[in-house]
Amino acid sequence: MAETQQASQEDFSSAAEVALGLLREKVGLGFWMTTRVAGDDLVVLSTVGSGVEIKQGDTMPWTDTLCWRMVAGSGPRVAPSVAEVAAYESAPAAQNLKVGSYIGAPLLIGDGKVYGTLAGMDPEPKDDTLKQHLWLVEMVAGLLGAILKHEQEASEGAGQVSQIEGEVLVDKLTQTFNRRAFDRILTAEEARCARHNHSACVICVDIDGLRMINDQEGRDKGDALLLRTAAIMKRACRGYDVVSRTGEDEFAILAVECGLKGAKGIYDRINSGLEKDGIKATLGIALRNAATGLPRTFDEATNTLLNAKRLK
Repeated sequence: MAETQQASQEDFSSAAEVALGLLREKVGLGFWMTTRVAGDDLVVLSTVGSGVEIKQGDTMPWTDTLCWRMVAGSGPRVAPSVAEVAAYESAPAAQNLKVGSYIGAPLLIGDGKVYGTLAGMDPEPKDDTLKQHLWLVEMVAGLLGAILKHEQEASEGAGQVSQIEGEVLVDKLTQTFNRRAFDRILTAEEARCARHNHSACVICVDIDGLRMINDQEGRDKGDALLLRTAAIMKRACRGYDVVSRTGEDEFAILAVECGLKGAKGIYDRINSGLEKDGIKATLGIALRNAATGLPRTFDEATNTLLNAKRLK
């Protein structure tokens, strides 16, 4: 049992490290951390980035932190300018650490109890576009919370515990989200779209002939092709869109708050980038239909891609 619990804790640590790195890249804040509430203290579990003088293993009084105010509801989950939020501006941690902007979400375990927090900070204030990233931060916090739930079950001896490693979030090679995470992201974003009547689209990309390249030229050549494709897709997207590797030779993009014009712009940038780099691929695209939702949009984009592939 001790070995199972240790493996689960290692899974959470590896997943958190990857998740923080992705959030730093996508959201733009310079410093990210996961924490645990231990009595009257907040313990820092993992950190990525710089700009805020906090390191792994640090402890601070829980009630001195912005995270406590966020969890308590006295401050918003997103503060582009900490100085403009009285509850945050007066927090000892904000003053001592010179925090200019903040975004956070609680890490919840199975019974809804607050385990700790996931938070991003930066010494500089940001503009209101920071608010567009909250859904992604909350989604990642939910995924990490699911891993914590399994850790708790392991420590209590609750049957067989599934091994949930860092790969639950990302594809190791391309450092994009993987299919399992993408499915959860679609579900979370669909709920947000339904609440706020937002538009969205899904764009799928299938690399032509990847298996043949792997067989004839070696997997290193194929891996290099995947990395180039992922880089092109990331450049084509806006900062808050989601890129995922959904299969061996397949990628997908969830473009949030994106109508037909914006979707076509992303599609054209991907197409142009692939052609410029000499990468042969097939693309598919679909816009969200409020009646069927985003998971179905992904299916429709895939079907569009498959139909285009048959015509080649």
